[in-house]
Amino acid sequence: MTDTQRIPVGGSINHPDFGIGWIVGYDNDAYVVAFENGDKKSISFEFEKMIAQKQQENQNSLRESQSMNNEDSGNIQAIVKDVLMDYGFFDGSDEIGQRWSGGTLKMIPGKEGTQPKDIPIEMFFKKIISVREKLRVLEQKINNSKNLATEEKIEMEGYITRCYGSLTSFNVLFSSKDGHFKGTGK
Repeated sequence: MTDTQRIPVGGSINHPDFGIGWIVGYDNDAYVVAFENGDKKSISFEFEKMIAQKQQENQNSLRESQSMNNEDSGNIQAIVKDVLMDYGFFDGSDEIGQRWSGGTLKMIPGKEGTQPKDIPIEMFFKKIISVREKLRVLEQKINNSKNLATEEKIEMEGYITRCYGSLTSFNVLFSSKDGHFKGTGK
C-alpha cells in the first residue's frame, strides 16, 4: 500500500472490535491507532481492504432494499403514514378538498331533546383517512399471507372492496381522485 492510499495521521477509523480511534502514526505495515479507551494498537494496512469490503456489502444491501417491490414499499408507506396520523404528526389535511377546510360536520339527532354534535371536518376527515390506510395495510397483509388459501384471500379482499364501496360517499371530501375510495363497481 502506498503512502497516498493510507489514512492520514489524524484521520479516524471505526474498528469493529476496538471502536473509534485516531491514526497517530505508522509502524511497518500497520497504522498506529489511539482508541477512545486510551489503548494504542497496531492495525494492519489490510484494515483498508476490510473496510472497503464492508462498504461494498453495505452498498449491496442498500441496493437490495431499494429494489423492494412497489407493493412492499406501499405497505411501509401506509404503515408509517398511519402511525404519523395516530400520533398527530400527519393529519391528511393535504388531501382534503379546499372547500371543506375549516368546516364543521353537524350531526343533528332525530330524537327531540338530544344535543346536536359539531365535529371539525378535518378531524372527521383524519378518521376517514385512517380507516383507508388501515384497510390498505390489511389488504397487503392478506395478499402477502402464506397461511391463507387463494380462495380465502379472494373472499377477504371482497370484504375489503365492499368496505371501500361503503366509504365512497366520503369521496366528496378529497381534493383529488387519487385518494378516492373505490368499490367493486358494476
